[in-house]
Amino acid sequence: MVIDVETSKEALAKLAKEIGEKVADEFMRSVLSKLTGEVIGLRKDMGVLKDSMNKVWASINKLSEKIIQLTEAQRHTDKQLRELAERVNELTEAQKRTEERLNELAKAQAETERRLSELSRIVYSLVGEMGRIRGELVESRVALDLSFFLTKYGFDVFQHFPDVPYVDVVVETDGFLALIEICKKCTMKDLDQVIRGARIFEEKEGIRPSVLVVFSYTGEIDKKIL
Repeated sequence: MVIDVETSKEALAKLAKEIGEKVADEFMRSVLSKLTGEVIGLRKDMGVLKDSMNKVWASINKLSEKIIQLTEAQRHTDKQLRELAERVNELTEAQKRTEERLNELAKAQAETERRLSELSRIVYSLVGEMGRIRGELVESRVALDLSFFLTKYGFDVFQHFPDVPYVDVVVETDGFLALIEICKKCTMKDLDQVIRGARIFEEKEGIRPSVLVVFSYTGEIDKKIL
């Protein structure tokens, strides 16, 4: 906005002089002179006001430009924030999928560990069973060898005498009775077993064994037994 003052101070003064010459009354000339001064002062104030208003409008224009710049920056910031929010949402979804996958893997791992534990238990059981079966097969072979050898001398050989645990072979002839525990490496445990078997045999059959034998088919015997 621009304020335009059409009449200058010189033009007003000239106009006042012309009017003063035409007005004969001295009082009227005085009043007119004062009015002219007031008008000139008012015009001066309006000039100052014009300059101030021009400065205000210049400041307002600069402020408007700054506001426009800030508005554009805000729009750019809002756009970046929207893009960031979308990225955060994508990352959140990806995190959820990752957590779901990890949970599935954890469940699969737990199931695998359970199956491995079950498999280990089965394998351990099978190993123990195979060892037991192998031991029984070896004992049966040793018992057959003993039977083949002792029957030549008139001995009767019985493997796994009925209802008598802890004894692998019973040998008898003419009032002689031997109880035999067959073992790989005979220890005190095997000696204890044949003694317990002998007690049970005596209780059931009413016959006291003539001799107790621990027979190592590998030849390895604990020194305490000897």
